[in-house]
Amino acid sequence: MCVACHGAGVAGAPRVGDKGAWAERIDKGASTLYANAINGVQGSSGFMPAKGGNPALSDDEIKAVVDYMVAQSN
Repeated sequence: MCVACHGAGVAGAPRVGDKGAWAERIDKGASTLYANAINGVQGSSGFMPAKGGNPALSDDEIKAVVDYMVAQSN
């Protein structure tokens, strides 16, 4: 699910690997990234649905995906 937006950088989603797009988000810290991914967030550049639109995913699965995307984009 995540790659649908984060793979191409659509709908305001930072593209995985785009250090510039991720820098400000990473600076906010892991807890903020986790909360935004788990609960959803409306930002100035777009909308992140809670759990990427898949409520079946656990919080730990979401955190693992966030960690992966940050590692690829840091």
